[in-house]
Amino acid sequence: MTSANDSALGYMEKQLRALGYDYLRFDCPLVDIQEIAALAAFDGDDPVVVCYPVADGRVEDPALQMAAQAQAYLIGAQPAQFVWVSDGKVDYYFDITSETTVASLPSRETWRQEVREELSTSRRLRLQAEAREFKRGDYQTLQSKFNELHEEIYKKRAGVSTTNEAIDEVGKIIFLKIHSERHPDYNLDGKRLADVLKGAYVRKNGIRAVEWLAGAFKDIARLTEYQMPDMANGGRTGIFPPDEPFRLNNAEVIAFAVEIFEDFQLTVDQDTDPGRVSEDLLGWAFNTFLRGKYDSSGGLATYLTRKEVVDCMIRMAFHDILDSALWEGFPDRPTFLMGDICCGTGSFLVGALAEMKRRILQSTGYDSAQQLAWLQKIKEHSIFGADASPGSITKAHLNLLTFGSSAHRLLRVEDSITDSIIDRFAEKFDLLETNPPFGKNKYDDPIGLEKMRSGELQLGWNWTPGHPEKKKALTKADPAALFIDRNLQLLKPGGRLLIVVPDGLLSNAGDRNIREYLMGVKDPETGQFYGGKAIVKAVVSLPTQTFAISGTGAKTSFIYLQKKRHEAEEQGPIFMAVAEHVGYIKKGNTEVRDPDGNDLLAIADAYVKGR
Repeated sequence: MTSANDSALGYMEKQLRALGYDYLRFDCPLVDIQEIAALAAFDGDDPVVVCYPVADGRVEDPALQMAAQAQAYLIGAQPAQFVWVSDGKVDYYFDITSETTVASLPSRETWRQEVREELSTSRRLRLQAEAREFKRGDYQTLQSKFNELHEEIYKKRAGVSTTNEAIDEVGKIIFLKIHSERHPDYNLDGKRLADVLKGAYVRKNGIRAVEWLAGAFKDIARLTEYQMPDMANGGRTGIFPPDEPFRLNNAEVIAFAVEIFEDFQLTVDQDTDPGRVSEDLLGWAFNTFLRGKYDSSGGLATYLTRKEVVDCMIRMAFHDILDSALWEGFPDRPTFLMGDICCGTGSFLVGALAEMKRRILQSTGYDSAQQLAWLQKIKEHSIFGADASPGSITKAHLNLLTFGSSAHRLLRVEDSITDSIIDRFAEKFDLLETNPPFGKNKYDDPIGLEKMRSGELQLGWNWTPGHPEKKKALTKADPAALFIDRNLQLLKPGGRLLIVVPDGLLSNAGDRNIREYLMGVKDPETGQFYGGKAIVKAVVSLPTQTFAISGTGAKTSFIYLQKKRHEAEEQGPIFMAVAEHVGYIKKGNTEVRDPDGNDLLAIADAYVKGR
């Protein structure tokens, strides 16, 4: 252990004693694996906190956070309740029972009150199996290998010119590896893919191996099992565009790439992994890689929403969604539908999928076979995404594929406002979460604006507050306002929308008609709102740093709306919060950890606890 870790460990011991934990175990052995926890706090026989000291600046490393959680699951017959990762300056806390980050640790006197639910036996066994698989498969190493491979491809310009193209090529190698495991006898021109995907083979055969892999990629990408539902034309459409090339052209780089995966199994063996644990871990490793390497310099249209923001919005929304809603339609087909019509690489989609999987697999009243069968149907029918960027849609496909979803619905569109396929989803969604394009560029498509003036859609008009009858047609509009109205159109009555918007929509005098349209008119005597399309559940203000990396310093918030079930539904209290820090700041052209932490953890926690 380094001196930096020693310093962090001393800091953690001091803080635990201040919280009243006087039974501390150092170098505590873990169950089933040859590893120890540096420090664990107990209350009698109950493990409460597992401490994971790290070197300076490593607290926000997702791989280390996952490693710490694995220790908590294996601290004894029962998992610890909380995880604490610290470098002595910055802290990360994780609540094992609710499987979410939290803002602080409870004291020894209050921790039992903080634990909101007991772990069922089946859920405890699943978490422990996941922890053992994390250690056995060394997914922490796999995640770092993804990064290493990306750097190798990009550094040597092996057929790519941008960092995002390099991500695509990493995805193609993963795709080929997954297929070789699913179909070990697949061959092309008398050669087996499983034999060609060896570093020694590629080095020996050079350009011939490169050309063979390019042909195999094109052939495999056309196979039926990698064709997703084509909502535009019926039938199926591929994960990759029909003309997508295999860009890697350097045999040494490809040999390096395939060697990385030679000792890893990326697919689920249902006999040895009935709980589909490894698909969670592969998805985690790929999504972590994707978040770390994605280039958002193209502006908000290509911005990958940071995990800190996604996690907060997902947690708040699903707190209000009952388990029974996820099981509606059982055993035939789920009726629950979550989506993002500006989905990018699928950040909100995979966040929602992870939460739905957690909820399905811990549901009572269903056996494990029913849970897993229903989870597969959730993956097929309960996720929908659309985006205008072909590259983003391909990455979203790969993101969901690594999480074990192989029949999901993603749609490449020219414009999510005008798209007729999206029109078919009117009043179909239970939940929409999105970070739509906004900024200096106004929406000026006359067809789209005309559509936003038809039927129940009204924000293609402008009017003086209180006088909607005097409305005038807009020739350009803030896309954020249009996307609020478009998303509300897609929600079922009672459905929920969480959306990032510029603060001007919430405060500018010129946008007062938009707020009136959403919330209705306030009665000065009763304080109640009348009319309006939605109930405002929450408004969370975000700092200007939140989207600085994408080239905008716009002040933003995310708002949580619930579409009214009937016009007379009353507006209740609104949860209001201000995040001054979101866990990262812009430094040069990159995002680095904010030493002042992440206020969104405490905000989500406060919402869940009804504060």
